[in-house]
Amino acid sequence: MAQRHAEVSDDDVERILRRDYPEADLTELRALIRHINVREKPRVVAACLKNAGGSSQRLHKELEDAPGYYREILSEAEYPTATKRWSSIDKLSDSERQRIYDKDWEQYQEWFARL
Repeated sequence: MAQRHAEVSDDDVERILRRDYPEADLTELRALIRHINVREKPRVVAACLKNAGGSSQRLHKELEDAPGYYREILSEAEYPTATKRWSSIDKLSDSERQRIYDKDWEQYQEWFARL
């Protein structure tokens, strides 16, 4: 079963910040990001950005929660459909699970690559 995950760089995080947030908020948001200490930091920060949906207030909360809840943040951002069906996903056929994983991957890639 192929469940892919995002490969994110610091440059990707900067691109998404500039794309999704007003210039006036960027200095403060960059400072918050600098102080986050998590594994796979660019990937987790990108997930926070996605989950926040352009809301600086929600991004503050996501970044604040990241050290203790990075798995949940990644799951919500990268695997939203699979996460919602997690309690019963093992009951699905391999092909149905793969369709869910593929759909999740496509939605993430669409968000990630958006201009």
